Amino acid sequence: MKILSRPKGNAEEYGRWSVNPYIGCSHGCLYCYLKKGPSGAYLGQDAPVLKKGIVNEEHAYHLAMTEIIANRDEIISDGGLFMSFTSDPCAPETRDLFYRIAKESVCMDIPCTMLTKVSGIERIISEIARGLDYEYTHAGNIAIGWTLTGHDELEPGASTNADRILTIKNLKEKYVCGGAIRLWASIEPVIDFPSSLDMIYQALNAGCQHFKIGLLTNNTRVVRKPFEFGEHKFDAYKVIDCMHFIEDVMRLTEGKATVYWKQSVRDLLETIYTPAAVDELLNFPHFVGKGWSMFTSDVR
Repeated sequence: MKILSRPKGNAEEYGRWSVNPYIGCSHGCLYCYLKKGPSGAYLGQDAPVLKKGIVNEEHAYHLAMTEIIANRDEIISDGGLFMSFTSDPCAPETRDLFYRIAKESVCMDIPCTMLTKVSGIERIISEIARGLDYEYTHAGNIAIGWTLTGHDELEPGASTNADRILTIKNLKEKYVCGGAIRLWASIEPVIDFPSSLDMIYQALNAGCQHFKIGLLTNNTRVVRKPFEFGEHKFDAYKVIDCMHFIEDVMRLTEGKATVYWKQSVRDLLETIYTPAAVDELLNFPHFVGKGWSMFTSDVR
């Protein structure tokens, strides 16, 4: 039973190593990719459970740390650990194990990135930060991000987007000092461009330092037709709207935050423009590439 994995495709744009002791999630997001395909019944469970073969959380912790220690140098070289692709690492059912793994990993100089839809976790996250503040070589090696779509109706079991943004603001203003934690947001999937732009505006004002932006995909291909989730219907992406969105994001974030445009955005633009033309469109200093790291700002 392995807990570490090496993501491929769209997932690799978030991290080259991921920690996945749980499968399933209680957020009930209508667009969840884990619920799709032949493995959806297993991966897309409605509550997090430990993967088959893992006895309990203590067993999961020892399995994870054994794998992390064995691959430490390569994980660091590849930019650190991502938690998690198969569950929410900050959910009440999963957070104790993920926080324990993250704290131990960071103390081995392994950067750790989390992505969540849970609010109200300021105190817990700040305790990790305070513990690391005493080890100055480790401070800044945790990045926590929130998925922001602006569509609460598609995420019925998650904290509201407004509460997630409030958590970012509270962490920035009340708990995080000296860059102990890096704050970021995943604007994926973009359900519609105006909602996503509003989320970026609010998250930026709350203290986000970095954004990853991606479109809704079917497996690895951009959804090109109008899409719907039950009674909720949305228009297909238009290239011209995407271009205006990119220009708006550029003006909004310039000098304030970095932006990574996921391959799905490039794929949509390349239905009309050449790859070289897309490169030119995204040619701004704070628009970063795939090799950019939140932790070092260096190409890895």
